[in-house]
This record gives sequence, C-alpha cells and structure tokens, in this order.
Amino acid sequence: MASPSDTSINEDENAITPLRIGVRCKPATLTLLYRAPGGMTRLRLMPVRGLAAYGPLALPLAQIRQRHNKYLQQVPDIRLEKLLRLLQEVSCGRELEEAARALTKEYTIDPNQDLNKLHDADLAKKKKIMDSSFSHHQVLPDDPGYKYDQRLEFDSEKVEAAGWDSSDELWE
Repeated sequence: MASPSDTSINEDENAITPLRIGVRCKPATLTLLYRAPGGMTRLRLMPVRGLAAYGPLALPLAQIRQRHNKYLQQVPDIRLEKLLRLLQEVSCGRELEEAARALTKEYTIDPNQDLNKLHDADLAKKKKIMDSSFSHHQVLPDDPGYKYDQRLEFDSEKVEAAGWDSSDELWE
C-alpha cells in the first residue's frame, strides 16, 4: 500500500479521512484504508472495471471517481492515475515490483530534465505531479508549525555567479 494521501486533510468530524491507498492485482482493485466519521478505521475495496491494458486512463479514472466519490474526494487525481497505471502494467504481464520501479521513474520530477521538450500530455502529467507535491508540503495558517513571515539566512559563500547578469555594460 502507498503512504497517506498527498493532500492536507481537514479534521472535520463528518469527513472521511484517507489513511492509505493501494492496489490488489487480481482482481484489479483499489484498496483504501480510511478513518470513518465515528473514528473507526475501515477498509474499502473498489473494483476497477474496464481498464484496458494500454491506452489513456481518463475514462477509468472518471468512472472510479464517480462510483466512489465520497471516499476519494481527498485523494489527488495523480495518485489514482499512478495506481491505475500500476494495474495496467501488471495486466500487461510485468511483475509488480518491476512495474512499480518503472512507474517511479515515470511519476517523479527530474530537476535536470528539460520540460520544454515534453509533449503536451507528458507536460500536463508532470505539472500534476508538481502540484501534488506542492500541496503536500504547503504549510497553511491553520496547520500546526505555521509561522508567519518566516525568514531564512542562506550561506552567502556558496552563491554562484550567474553569467548572464554579471556585466554592468547595460547600465553604462
């Protein structure tokens, strides 16, 4: 199973709080461990129907969201898409561990990768991953540990000169 969801979760007494989400390969099923409004921990199995071995995941993702919206409201689309891709890879004959390694590369951001060279669909996926990572690390005013107007000092010895703006010729 994967780690807790990437979104910050409000502790509303009537809300379902996702704790962990993962997959079962046979039959293709999403598993969600969640905290129910009464405080009890429950497990929900959500069968994935109509998942093609190849092709886009927009339709299966929309269908599973529609059927289980109450439980998946706080789970980001990119997390569900990654799990569906994992099920796709396994249905093509890959071993689970091998498929997970391949998807780790596909669903991570390489800081050295030139995103300008990506196709529109790949760029949109990378943007979803970045948005999910941002919202996961974002500290809001209601969060414990929030500090207003936080200022950090950086080691000035490690600052590298940027060659493009080091010349004063433009200002003379």
